[in-house]
Amino acid sequence: MTKKSIIKFKKELTVVILCGGKGLRLRPITKEIPKPLVKVKNKSILENIIRYFLKFNVNDFIIATGYKHKIIDKFIRKKFKNSNIRTFYTGINSDIVERINKSTKLSKKNMLICYGDTLIDIDLDNYIKFFQKNVNKITVASYQLKTGFGIFELQNKNQIVDFKEKPVLDIWFNVGYFFISKNNFKYLNKFKKFKELLMYLSKKKIMKTFKHHGNHVTINTLAELEKAKKISVNFIK
Repeated sequence: MTKKSIIKFKKELTVVILCGGKGLRLRPITKEIPKPLVKVKNKSILENIIRYFLKFNVNDFIIATGYKHKIIDKFIRKKFKNSNIRTFYTGINSDIVERINKSTKLSKKNMLICYGDTLIDIDLDNYIKFFQKNVNKITVASYQLKTGFGIFELQNKNQIVDFKEKPVLDIWFNVGYFFISKNNFKYLNKFKKFKELLMYLSKKKIMKTFKHHGNHVTINTLAELEKAKKISVNFIK
């Protein structure tokens, strides 16, 4: 895939950032503000996500809002004047798949869907190349699970045969960044729950994963927020 074709692809790309959830596990902070506007170092999670994409010359965004949507509207108008970053109210209690499906009405030919609480320093150009090789599939970024526990290997039910201290497991988990082309938007309105969609795509072998080996931060709890603040990585300023 040439540099010219990557540039063309980005012109046909809309980034959808899911910012509709209530962030209940980050209470009491999220009683006042929506979770994507919680600050990590000097910038909110949402601003970090947007500015990271801007570095890759991606400039068409839909912020799919719900909980405290007016606060996010105000934030975008203030921080990103004269830009093609639109907020789109998708309901307070809507499931993720409903928010995505509603956003297709405003999307260009290709859509990249991100969680509004997750930061990863993904190499977007390499990911675009991966997607172009699998253009008929839906792709998602995944990250290798690391455990903070010592792990026993067992045989014959209770016999311990090996021990590993806090190993990296051969398990990859969903960190978002779903690439989907307009040809596959049809799957979005078939399901009421996002997890049902992912199960269907997996079983039908319609989805492939781009394994991310860089940095990753998902902020669901106060403990994870404190951990994120201590991490010095290039996408958290």
